[in-house]
Amino acid sequence: MSQTASKPSPHEVTTLDLLKTLAVVLMIADHIGLYVLPGNDVLRILGRPAAIIFGFLIGHSPSTRIPPSWIGLGLGLTLLNGWLLPRDPDQAIDILIGLALTRAVMPLFDRLYDTHPLTLVPAGVGLALLAEPLNQYLEYGSEVTLVALLGLAVRRNSGTREQIAGRDAIALVALVAMSLIALRHFEFAGWLAAGCTAIIAVTILLLAQFQRTTITGPRWLVPLLRFGGHNSLWIYAVHVAALIIGTWWVNEAE
Repeated sequence: MSQTASKPSPHEVTTLDLLKTLAVVLMIADHIGLYVLPGNDVLRILGRPAAIIFGFLIGHSPSTRIPPSWIGLGLGLTLLNGWLLPRDPDQAIDILIGLALTRAVMPLFDRLYDTHPLTLVPAGVGLALLAEPLNQYLEYGSEVTLVALLGLAVRRNSGTREQIAGRDAIALVALVAMSLIALRHFEFAGWLAAGCTAIIAVTILLLAQFQRTTITGPRWLVPLLRFGGHNSLWIYAVHVAALIIGTWWVNEAE
């Protein structure tokens, strides 16, 4: 007897779509603070969770496939930025390449986790130490790989004492490392430093408890969340390209 696949309820969406859409919104806010309103520290602080979430999702997914679009769009955006904005001090390779590299090495960390969940901690510390030297060449350097370790620990956690300890320990490493890197890069002080640290801490602590489930939302909001969750890559690429071109256009007109 044939079976018909049930259609999702118009009021239901997954927490994964919600998380991706949130990352997209925060990413756009961050880039507005970078390209449109340079010097707007509040927008830059609000955007700090975006790369953390995307890196986390790489580790949280069991997939090892690297879509060719990640490579193509990553190289394309890198070349476009270098061509149109050659005076931009930030000429690092686009984050999409970093996400692809992270997915490529995640099976190695999976095998490391098999030896003992706490082995991710020294690996995370090593990635944190590599972050600053790599950032000048690769956008977010080894930072996305560091938070991907948290995603791996959350995915593999089945509730044993060792697994919970491993998850919590790598979350602490990621929290400290990502906060210090952001404060050093943006040279935040005072309430800006406190706000930046707080939003990074809340993001990592919430991600450490993440579970993929189905949730119910307003009928008008669910399609937007599904669109954002299913098209986050293209939203990222299109809006970054538009901002680069727009910035170049403004510079040429001045």
